[in-house]
Amino acid sequence: MKKLLIISMLMLLITCAFAERKALVIANWNYANTILKSPSADADSMQKALVDFGFNVKRFNNLNLASLGAAIDSFAIKVKSVDEVVVYYSGHGANLNSINYLAPANVDLSNAQTYTKTCYNLGTLATKVKAAKTSIIIAEANKLWAPIGSKSGVPKSFTTMKAASANQMIIFSAEPGKAVQNSSLSYSLFTSALISKINGTEAGVNQFIPSMIGEMDKSTNSLQKPWFSGPLKTDFFFLTSEIKSMWKRMDTMEIEGGGSLSW
Repeated sequence: MKKLLIISMLMLLITCAFAERKALVIANWNYANTILKSPSADADSMQKALVDFGFNVKRFNNLNLASLGAAIDSFAIKVKSVDEVVVYYSGHGANLNSINYLAPANVDLSNAQTYTKTCYNLGTLATKVKAAKTSIIIAEANKLWAPIGSKSGVPKSFTTMKAASANQMIIFSAEPGKAVQNSSLSYSLFTSALISKINGTEAGVNQFIPSMIGEMDKSTNSLQKPWFSGPLKTDFFFLTSEIKSMWKRMDTMEIEGGGSLSW
């Protein structure tokens, strides 16, 4: 019995030792009818924030459908049950028949009947990463495809969807059925607010995501209210004691080193 307990403890330690924080960051801004301004800068900011919090980040830009699928597959296949995963996507998105789609680069969303062949099912992405200990999917994709009042074919914004597991959270930049009213900014309001929360709080996502949603709803006079699928069964913290300890050691090294190298 004692040997079994020791072996179990060793296996637990080994498993924990190989747990990782993994992130996939994708920015699509080149489209058939428009070029978006914010995805590149938003993805840069999100990538930096995730790296600062110990994530190994895979970054891609302007992926077509085949490349988008390949990037997601190569990322998802390496996700383990002990990993903490974040997927961030900035670009266009739409829904057809209550299915949400991410729009690859160069796609023309004015023809909704082609979505099933030209776009990537967001539900498929959610399913592929659900094996992680925690998975958070952030979709900065409720952007206007055409100017307000335009008579051209404008895709429908995302609809509500369920997370693929109890420890998965899906977050949209705007509430279902609505689009971001100002899609021409160099940095999106939603991603900027989210990164500010990540960097400025020690609270878990179950607390700060609803707080951020309320703050954005108020600050934009209800023009933009983000949405999330609901709380995680087990809360997730970007800032952990291990990260705090690492930052403290880095600060000590900078002080001891005087900010320069001596030979």
